[in-house]
Amino acid sequence: MARLSLEVVIDFVGWRDYYSGHGHAFVDKDVVACLMFGVPVTYQETVGDIIYAILDDLRGCEPEFLNKAEDNPELQEEIREFLTDENLEKAIRAIIPENVKDDEPFFDVSDEDKISDEEAEEMMELPMLIGYVHVWLEE
Repeated sequence: MARLSLEVVIDFVGWRDYYSGHGHAFVDKDVVACLMFGVPVTYQETVGDIIYAILDDLRGCEPEFLNKAEDNPELQEEIREFLTDENLEKAIRAIIPENVKDDEPFFDVSDEDKISDEEAEEMMELPMLIGYVHVWLEE
């Protein structure tokens, strides 16, 4: 069985039109899979809200297999089995400072930058928090 680990990267927060994307042209050879997540935000969310939203967005996502996993069905299956809610939540929490609680605000923005519930209901699209889960093969 391969030794796998996860790394969560927040790549962008804002209007999707301004996001330039994420490529794997120069990815480390030990990254064997990548999953993208994108959750709409109003900048009012708590840490717990964001963790739940990311987990919810990742459920059922098929990883993009890279490097050593591209042509290795056994490794691909190991990766799928490794991508449990528990492992994903641990990886998400690893990017959040230890002393921050789930009910604390995720975003440090002024009140005028927050989108009210009423405004959010009227908007066709909300800003997005976009990120990735990279699966590493440790040999």
